[in-house]
Amino acid sequence: MADIIIVLLIAFWCGIVIRSQIVRRGKGGKCSGCCSGSCTGCSGCSSAAIDELIRRAKEES
Repeated sequence: MADIIIVLLIAFWCGIVIRSQIVRRGKGGKCSGCCSGSCTGCSGCSSAAIDELIRRAKEES
């Protein structure tokens, strides 16, 4: 009986952690925006994307 309770508590905690990660990503999280706004599968910004961001920043200032 105690084993079932422990497994349920662990599953509940995992659900809370997963939900908080999804909510954080939905609010901006760690995504830098250089992967077309999608962080899924993003391995980072390419040098061309970084150059484009620098060019836009210079134009705006």
